[in-house]
Amino acid sequence: MKDRKRVTIRDVANECGIALSTVSNALAGKQHVSEETRALVREAAERLGYRASAVARALRMQRSFTIGVLIADITNPAFPGFVRGVEDVAIREKCNLLLCNTDGEEEKQLWHMRALLDSQVDGMVLISQHVDTPRVRELLDSGTPFVLVQRRSARHQDDYVGSDNVSGITQAVEHLAGLGHKRIGFVRGPMDSSTAAERLESYKAAVRRLKLDRAPELIFNGDYNLPTGYDAGLHFLSLPERPTAIMASNDLNAMGVIEAAAELGIEVPSELSVVGLDDIQLASFRRIDLTTIHLQKRAMGAAAAEMLMKRIRNPRPSPAREQIFPTGLVVRGSTARAPQVSSSRKRKKEAV
Repeated sequence: MKDRKRVTIRDVANECGIALSTVSNALAGKQHVSEETRALVREAAERLGYRASAVARALRMQRSFTIGVLIADITNPAFPGFVRGVEDVAIREKCNLLLCNTDGEEEKQLWHMRALLDSQVDGMVLISQHVDTPRVRELLDSGTPFVLVQRRSARHQDDYVGSDNVSGITQAVEHLAGLGHKRIGFVRGPMDSSTAAERLESYKAAVRRLKLDRAPELIFNGDYNLPTGYDAGLHFLSLPERPTAIMASNDLNAMGVIEAAAELGIEVPSELSVVGLDDIQLASFRRIDLTTIHLQKRAMGAAAAEMLMKRIRNPRPSPAREQIFPTGLVVRGSTARAPQVSSSRKRKKEAV
């Protein structure tokens, strides 16, 4: 089969019988071209199968029309929502995405960031990435626009999109306290994450205000993954006085806790209530039915991309912008009233 010759802008001009420059201006949407001419050019271009050269467009506009997106864990079901939001805006803006997975490791993040900058991306969206180490900061300050999502800098003012962690965690603790739970375990996220720190401090504040148990062993430090949740579950449920509820820093943690409880023969929610955070799609499945804190992931990703596009269009220095999205508790079947201590267990405790 003979290869078809690529249709050029000159072919469109010849088909229309008008100047090459007029066709170029019509396709570029220039205002001084009449609507009649614009319609003629677009019809001819579509009929001939003309596709604009991305390289020529990039050279003309002095842009790559490419956005780099870095995520911490490609296996975490929460991240696709953020990426889809970024993609929604990128498609509208006729930009390509380069998606990079860093596994939460600084070295991998640095490698990807250097590759993106060498490719001259127009900007970057960094979702839950390292932001304050010297080598990362050097790349962030190189001049390419960027927006941070779900992990802010402790020392610098950057464009940032995040969730209202205080409200979400407070709602969850109040929900559990309202069910009679007084001893609530908390699974903490990464130590270097500002979001994880905000969630921990919100938990501590709520527990203190509601006069619940504040024992140090009720906090487990870990990461945003299933193994951390599983290890946390084994830790909490092996305590001499185990908690009647466990709050997790994300849904994967919560599912790990539920797996540990199942292994130990502890029923959820009759013997243990569990709360997650993210509201990933799996959380609503009937076999999981997880009470969790809903994050507007797709809207947050879109907001970050919109913020980035404004920086790309207007690179002049201006104050950092911040957008915080509301969160909401979604109550499902993994939480219930705190179990009552049986009379025999009470007598045994009193005898000791």
